[in-house]
Amino acid sequence: MGFNDFLDKVKETSSNAMDKAKDTTKRLATVNDLKSKIRGYNNDKNKLFTQMGMDVYIARKQGDNIDEALDQFVSQIDTINVRIKNLQEKLALVETEELKE
Repeated sequence: MGFNDFLDKVKETSSNAMDKAKDTTKRLATVNDLKSKIRGYNNDKNKLFTQMGMDVYIARKQGDNIDEALDQFVSQIDTINVRIKNLQEKLALVETEELKE
C-alpha cells in the first residue's frame, strides 16, 4: 500500500467517523426534543386534571350542572393523549433506528 493509498484510507475513515458522529448527534437531539414535548404534554394534562377537580368541586358546592364542562375537559385530555401517543411512536422509531446501527 502506497503512502497516497494510506492517506486516502485515513481520510475515508475520518469522514465516516464524522458522518456517524453527526448522525448520532442529530438522533440524540431528536430523542431529547420528543421526550421534552411528551413531558410538556403530560404537564398540560396534569394541569387539566387539577383544574377539572377544582371546577367539579366548586360546581357541586354551588349546585351547578357540570356535564358540559366535564365533556370539554375529557375532550382536551383525549386530544393530549393522542398527541403523546404519536410522539411516543416517533420516539420508539428513532430509538429502534439507533439500535440497528
